[in-house]
Amino acid sequence: MTQNSRVWYWQLSLMSSLAITGTLALSEYCALAQIKEDGTLGTNSSMVTPKLINGQNTDQIDGGATRGTNLFHSFEQFSVLTGNTAYFNNAANINNIITRITGKSISNIDGTLRANGTANLFLINPNGIIFGPNASLNIGGSFVASTASSLNFADGTKFSATDPQTTPLLTVSVPVGLQFGATPGTIRNQSQASPGGAINDSKAPVDLQPVGLQVQPGKTLALVGGDLVLEGGNLTAKGGRIELGSVALNSLVNMKQIDQGWGLGYESVKNFQDIQLTSRDKIPSYVNVSGEGGNNILVQGRRVLITGSSQILANSLSKQLAANLTVTASDTVELIGPGNPLRVGTDRKGGAGNLTINTSKLIVSNGAEVFLDTSTSDSVGQLTVNASDSVELIGGFSFPPSSFFPDGGFIPSKLSSATYDVGNAGNITINTPRLGIQKGAQVSTQSDGQLLFAENQFKPATGQGGKLTVNASESIELTGTSPDGTKSSNLSTSTRGSGSAGNLDITTGELTVRDGAAINVSSETRKDVDYQGGVPNLGKAGELTITTPSILLDNGTLTSNSDSGQGGNITLEVQDMLMMRHESKITTNAEGNGDGGNITINAPNGFLVTVPSENNDITANALSASGGKITITAKSIFGFEPRTRAEVERLLNPKQPLDPSKLLTSDITAFSQQNPTLNGTIQINSPDVDPSKGLVDLPTNLVDASQQIVAACDSGGKIARSSFITTGRGGLVADPTQPLIADDAVLADWITLSPENRAGVIQKKVVAQAQQNTEEKSQKVNSVNEPTQIVEAQGWVIDANGNVVLVAQVPIASPHNSLLTATSCAAH
Repeated sequence: MTQNSRVWYWQLSLMSSLAITGTLALSEYCALAQIKEDGTLGTNSSMVTPKLINGQNTDQIDGGATRGTNLFHSFEQFSVLTGNTAYFNNAANINNIITRITGKSISNIDGTLRANGTANLFLINPNGIIFGPNASLNIGGSFVASTASSLNFADGTKFSATDPQTTPLLTVSVPVGLQFGATPGTIRNQSQASPGGAINDSKAPVDLQPVGLQVQPGKTLALVGGDLVLEGGNLTAKGGRIELGSVALNSLVNMKQIDQGWGLGYESVKNFQDIQLTSRDKIPSYVNVSGEGGNNILVQGRRVLITGSSQILANSLSKQLAANLTVTASDTVELIGPGNPLRVGTDRKGGAGNLTINTSKLIVSNGAEVFLDTSTSDSVGQLTVNASDSVELIGGFSFPPSSFFPDGGFIPSKLSSATYDVGNAGNITINTPRLGIQKGAQVSTQSDGQLLFAENQFKPATGQGGKLTVNASESIELTGTSPDGTKSSNLSTSTRGSGSAGNLDITTGELTVRDGAAINVSSETRKDVDYQGGVPNLGKAGELTITTPSILLDNGTLTSNSDSGQGGNITLEVQDMLMMRHESKITTNAEGNGDGGNITINAPNGFLVTVPSENNDITANALSASGGKITITAKSIFGFEPRTRAEVERLLNPKQPLDPSKLLTSDITAFSQQNPTLNGTIQINSPDVDPSKGLVDLPTNLVDASQQIVAACDSGGKIARSSFITTGRGGLVADPTQPLIADDAVLADWITLSPENRAGVIQKKVVAQAQQNTEEKSQKVNSVNEPTQIVEAQGWVIDANGNVVLVAQVPIASPHNSLLTATSCAAH
């Protein structure tokens, strides 16, 4: 399903439930219907009086039933026309104004809801509620709008809108729940109101946006119903709490009083409905709790769609209190960009925040970004994704050339965490069976910096990069690049300043990186701008650790590189196989004066496989400092060639740069490009290295067999049957590519000759061969348990004890030396 078709699917599924209510809304606007009492409270019925207050048409609401600090109102219909005000004229001691609509019409609010003091306002209409473009709030407490059928109280009583009693039981206790009936109505918000010129001014991406529906700082704004649609509508609770909930029939949503007003719980809800934040006439929707205080946003539904540049934003302006954003969807969370649909930050003033997504499937596409900013925090924030089915990041947004971007550009779809100042970047944790990243999408943590446009300079952050942890029980697949080839699909941690990059830990059932995709931890400078005060000493690149049964790199890379700092380390724990194809790389290289990092590949029961001619390299090289260390433990290694610095230099043409990737072979290297005395080490621990290595080609022109071991011997004038017998440890193996000791071997000890009985010519040959294969002293390349070279026997001798000994070359027998005697048929 394409992105556009998915959007239409969401819109049609939601709008179908609004078809009837939308028609009713239009008819009510035309009929100028407003507020009408229903008389169900008897002598305590509400009284509505039209007035002109401060030059504004106002419906003043008096009366109602008071029980302790609760004030109850009941209406047959309740709507507020454009420019009008519904004014609840409550007493100063009232804490909760509880309003129900018992008729069959939805509530259209396109004016102002007003109350006295700090009273909380509850508006309950099971048929549905629509807040128009001019809807606003002028209350001192929290606001809860719901399409529940009743409001439940702690003493067991209910204030029901679907079963109103002539003399209802009213209570002094507090509300504890919203009970929904068989057909929960829809809530839709289109408010772009700016009462008194109020705008969001939090120095955030939603700067200068209208506040829409807004409660006082530190209070709760809750919309809880069936389907919930923000269509170019804004919600604001500075330093407070916003609750968005969409539930199905017969659900009970729990409520409790908290410092910020009201907290909702969905423990008893079995089924949910859909929440959509989208644009109207190219006007996006914003949900914002930025401000002083412990800011919280909770979104709960079946499917949550955020598109049309809409955003949910929680910025903390307090160093003591964090901002928290939690989105929970039983089915899907889908974010379609470009923009930051979900964003938690410090606004470069406040404390760390936490952003949590709980869902079955998370889809991020077309340049949407889930973003955690902890630039000035003293603590570390957390971005956590728990997806029981899968996480998919797809492509990005390509924009055309402009005066500011002459070449255009590409905005990747991302899950990201960053610091731009002194605070440490937050951590990212992804828990899911399957993670897919494709077409240039990214997951990253970064210690970045601020671009000073006036000076055209870059001020790097000093905070540390965040840690990235991915637990994907089944698979992780990274594929492709952006359409222009500038962005690879990747998992990454990085630093551009003095702070170290974060570590990257991956645990999965299967890892695939192909078609230009990458996994990297890096320490790199920005190349397009000048650094303020000069480039600092870069922080260390992070550590990359991967634990998985199998890894496939097909034109893919695993890197931990550094421009000037020390290269990070790569550790691969592989159970079955690491396969590299088509110019894939595993590197911990360092530029400048940094040392190369270390690479450890631990696959004691597995295989390392590549095609020798496809230029797949494993490198831990440095420019001027020391090369790193490469340690490989595997059952078998196929296709790789460990190379020293001298070998690379000998094979390259031209000789510089000393880059093993210029060779077409698949190489393993760890050296210093500029200083031969600072080379690294390569250690290969493998009982079964490439079986083709060490074999000797057999001669094509056979020599006269009569001059070799034995042709035909005359035994008393008769031609006897010839035979060839080998003795010793196991005899001949069934397959020349197998190790010497095989299942069909006869385990027998080798016959050990005394030193004086060994052929001197053979000993000299072995010593000469060993000297020829010695590597330069400055670099060590070890191959543990490699099979010795197979050499064809060229003759045989009889030692002093009468034993037959096969030799690589027949020594010339001397009449005065009987220790080793060459034997021929003529001698018998």
